[in-house]
Amino acid sequence: MCDVYAGEFGEEDSGYFDMLLDAIVGEEGAHYLPKDFYLLGRDFPSYLEAHEKVDELYKDQEEWTRRSILSAAGMGKFSTDRTIAQYAEEIWDVKACRVGSD
Repeated sequence: MCDVYAGEFGEEDSGYFDMLLDAIVGEEGAHYLPKDFYLLGRDFPSYLEAHEKVDELYKDQEEWTRRSILSAAGMGKFSTDRTIAQYAEEIWDVKACRVGSD
């Protein structure tokens, strides 16, 4: 966040990020939410550590590919098709219809 304060991501002293920075580290009551309401500041170091691990893993393309395949394979229960079918049945109360040639 020091880089943001220093103007590394925009014009220095432009005030462009003031509201965002204030919401994370500003004084209590200076904005509509309590200071760091979503705990962004507290979680940011672990977020950066996770990205460092991802960057390192990506260098090993064989392991990256292996983990990517395992991750995708583990998502079967949460597939979009299944989710839409479940919503159609349980929430929207509509029946599926086939589209295309038989």
